[in-house]
Amino acid sequence: MSDNLMEKVSAFGERLKIGGAEVGRKMSAGMSSMSFKVKELLQGPNQEDKLVEDATAETLDEPDWAMNLEICDMINHEKASSVELIRGIKKRIVIKNARVQYLALLLLETCAKNYEKAFSEVAAERVLDEIVNLIDDPQTVVNNRNKALMLIEAWGESTSELRYLPVYEETYKSLKSRGIRFPGRDNDSLVPIFTPPRSVSAPEVDASLTHQIQYPLQSFTAEQIKEAFDVARNSIELLTTVLSSSPHQDALQI
Repeated sequence: MSDNLMEKVSAFGERLKIGGAEVGRKMSAGMSSMSFKVKELLQGPNQEDKLVEDATAETLDEPDWAMNLEICDMINHEKASSVELIRGIKKRIVIKNARVQYLALLLLETCAKNYEKAFSEVAAERVLDEIVNLIDDPQTVVNNRNKALMLIEAWGESTSELRYLPVYEETYKSLKSRGIRFPGRDNDSLVPIFTPPRSVSAPEVDASLTHQIQYPLQSFTAEQIKEAFDVARNSIELLTTVLSSSPHQDALQI
C-alpha cells in the first residue's frame, strides 16, 4: 500500500474519531437534559412549587397577603427552600395567564422585601431575563407590564444596596437605552426594605409592652428606634401595594 493511500486512510480514521466524539458529547448532553426532565416529571411538584401555586392561583380575586408573608416567614426560618421558591415563582411568571403573572410578580416583590438573600437568588436563577421577556411580549397586559417595569426600575436604582449584583442596574439601563418608558413608582421603593427577624415570641411582646410604653422614646437605643421605623415604613409600603392592586381601587380614591 502506497504512502499516499496510507495517509488518506489515516486522515479518514481521524475524522471518524473526531466525529464520533462530537456525536457522543451531544448524545450525552441530550440524555442528561432528558434525565433531568424525566426526574422532574416523576417527582412531581415540590413543597415550594405548591406554595407558589397556591399564592398565585388564577382563582384568587386578589393577592393573599397573609399567605405571601407566611411564605416569607418560612424561607426566613428555613422551613422551605428559598432557591426552589424563586424557581417556582419564575415558572409562574412565564405562564401565559395574566392573573397568574401578576400574582407571581407581587409574590416576588414581597419576597425581595422580606428575605435578605432573595436578590442574590433572583439573579442566580436569571429571573430578570423572564421579567424582561414579559415586558417585551406584546401580548402582556398593561397592568403586568407596568408592574414588571416598576420592579426593574426600583431594583435598578437601588445601586448602593445592590452594588454587589450589577445585573439589576445593567438590566434597568438596558431597557432605558432601548427607549422603554417607565410608569414611575413611590420613592420609598428605591431602597429594598427588609422585615427584621422576629426576636421574641408574641407572649413576650405582650408582657413587655406595658413596661415599654411607660418610658419616653429617649430610653430606646438608636438601633431599636431605627428597627421600629423600618417596620413601620415596610408596613406602609405593603399597604400601599395592597390598595393599588385592589379591584376596587377607584372606590378608594378621594
